[in-house]
Amino acid sequence: MFTTYRARLFLYISLLAVFLSATLGYTYWVSRNLIIAEVENSFANTARLLTGNVEMEENELLHYAEVVRDDLRIQEYMFMITKVGAEPGSLESLYDRSFGWLPIERYVFVDIKGQIQLGNKNKDLAHALLTHTKTSTDEIFYFQGDNGLELAAWAPVSYQDTQLGMFVVTHILNSGWLETHRNYSGGNLFIEQNNTVMISTLPVSEGKTFLPSDGRAVLNNEVYQVRAIPLSGDGKNTPHLWYGISQQELLDQLQSHGQQILLLTILGTAAIMFLGLMVTRNFSRPLNQLMQITQAVTQGAIPVMGKSTGTNEVDTLANRFSEMLQSLREKQEEIDRTHKLLKESAIMDSLTGLYNRRYLKQMFPKLLAQARRDGNTLSGLMLDLDYFKKINDNYGHLVGDACLTHLGALLKKTSRASDYVFRVGGEEFLILSLGESPISSELLAKKINHSLSKHPFSSEQTIITMTASIGVSHVDNKLPPESALTNLLFQADKALYSAKHKGRNRVVIYSSEEHFQPPLKDAAS
Repeated sequence: MFTTYRARLFLYISLLAVFLSATLGYTYWVSRNLIIAEVENSFANTARLLTGNVEMEENELLHYAEVVRDDLRIQEYMFMITKVGAEPGSLESLYDRSFGWLPIERYVFVDIKGQIQLGNKNKDLAHALLTHTKTSTDEIFYFQGDNGLELAAWAPVSYQDTQLGMFVVTHILNSGWLETHRNYSGGNLFIEQNNTVMISTLPVSEGKTFLPSDGRAVLNNEVYQVRAIPLSGDGKNTPHLWYGISQQELLDQLQSHGQQILLLTILGTAAIMFLGLMVTRNFSRPLNQLMQITQAVTQGAIPVMGKSTGTNEVDTLANRFSEMLQSLREKQEEIDRTHKLLKESAIMDSLTGLYNRRYLKQMFPKLLAQARRDGNTLSGLMLDLDYFKKINDNYGHLVGDACLTHLGALLKKTSRASDYVFRVGGEEFLILSLGESPISSELLAKKINHSLSKHPFSSEQTIITMTASIGVSHVDNKLPPESALTNLLFQADKALYSAKHKGRNRVVIYSSEEHFQPPLKDAAS
């Protein structure tokens, strides 16, 4: 009876249509229960996600406070103000230049006497910090300030084991903050204090009574499922954060889901009507795919082709072709890796991992153009290890190479991310540094010498304390790149040898007005 494919297809369509119609009601009720359970689970997961986001923001804000606290220049200025009596205006200017980009609203530095030395306009923040630290050692807390509810993070500041005070930064928890976190949830957020909604992503609820019970609260005659989002140091006098979703929205979703099921059933039945055509087209599809991929390969591409689970001849051929493409792709990746290693070896010093002189010539014109564009100072720090020849003579060249590697690592760690460190000779190194003023390069040079004194080279056999002489020169932005580089290296080298002549382990800034002495007899050491 059903000897033709058309008759069999008609039978399959009829059976599937009856099956879809019979299971429509059952599917709706089962899916309804699943949706309710999924909403409950999603609600709990979203609350956990919001809790994690708040914790992450708290830790991020604390990190900002610690970044400022750990800056050596900030510590030095704070020491000068609190211990020597310097004017705080220079500290304010340094902070604006170095950390004005931090995404914080307010900040204050309070010395150990409780006096404000930075951020004087934020007296309420200083008072909140002093009040908090009297009763708690938590580095994160919330308080009601002049600008509303704020998240604060503080860090103790010290310089060379001398306690200077505390530095605190804040984020303001306003409607914008709530909207940002609402994007992760899809529900609504409420900041409540004394059972009253203060701020919310649902404006009509602000000022309304908020009395949660059994995970639910009624707002504007509408029931919301709510859950508290813990805040660090959250207490009875601190506003509370809540996350909530409307139960009416859930009912609307269920109704929409029922309509979608009906629509999918109709579409499924219609799709079955085209089953015969799809079977024919699916048979020719693998062949068309092979032809397209073959054409792409002839044009130089290596496309990705997934394997088929079928066992017929066409699927077997496609799988073999997929294996061939994978083999070609692996060979190409190997070639790319080799090319990358060759490219790195062309610009990197093999011993220290620093840039070499060849890359210096490539990179210098770009840094010079950036200095001209931004109005910054491009400086060169020429560094030479003192008495390096004695290290090689006393400990051998292997230890000498290890010392150079140790120095290279210290230079990477001490320099800023925007600085470029080069090895230009045996024990000679060059740092190109962009700064807002020439003094920043001198501070960097002193920081390097300080780091060398604090971190000697050590091995199982011995500990070697190293020092360095550093010459600093500043680029003339008006010169062409090649002349500017030659001039910079010449002046930095002159300043370096002057540092050698003056007794080593020091920093000399090149000046055209200074008479530089010729190098010592053993200056190369």
